[in-house]
Amino acid sequence: LMDKVYAGLSPDLAGDFFLHTEMSDEQRQALIDGHQLFRGKDKMQAASGYHEHWPHGRGVFHNPDKTFVNWVNEGDHLRIISMQEGGDVEAVFARLSAGAAAIEAGVRKETGITEGEVFMMHPKFGSVTCCPSNIGTGMRGSVHILVPKLIKTIGFDAIDKLARERNCQARGSSGEHSEVVDRIDISNWRRIGYPEYELVQDMIMCANFLAGEEDKIPDEPVEPAPAEGGVYKGRVFS
Repeated sequence: LMDKVYAGLSPDLAGDFFLHTEMSDEQRQALIDGHQLFRGKDKMQAASGYHEHWPHGRGVFHNPDKTFVNWVNEGDHLRIISMQEGGDVEAVFARLSAGAAAIEAGVRKETGITEGEVFMMHPKFGSVTCCPSNIGTGMRGSVHILVPKLIKTIGFDAIDKLARERNCQARGSSGEHSEVVDRIDISNWRRIGYPEYELVQDMIMCANFLAGEEDKIPDEPVEPAPAEGGVYKGRVFS
């Protein structure tokens, strides 16, 4: 079904569909490193049955720029992702909206469904998702921000507390359950009872706040090192 849907996408969204069982190890690792592919190694997800019959029936679709990505059967039947480097949130959200509408139209065309919902929706609770935390809008807007000084000064748990106070959450440098290095993933944690634009605004406000806190922390002192060949070199103290 999704092969047919992807074949009908407009040029700005069109791309290639890769099945887990057919891609090479090099292709798989490159997509994981670029955050375009799920790994299938999450213990919490495995315990809940996410990975039954892994890796059969799983795959990823992306356009050439890898700004429009779909995860197929990662947990949900379909996860629609819009992503890009930089801070143009409006462009990312616009692409997500256009992509979701195009996928819905393609599924309707291929299945002959003309009325009712294409995606699994509840009249009161909204999107019905595999992970209960996504019930509602089903949308998580996230941004990776570099805050090495904040991480060193107050630690990840304190950063997450600041994020929670602003209706967001902090995750590791590569997303959920990952190690914290020099950057963190900030995203809205509310999903249900609020429109999408409010949740995106939560993420923007929290990211801007944490970036401001990072800028308040002075850089580490630097003192001149002994001369080497007539050239003085600076050394950073940790």
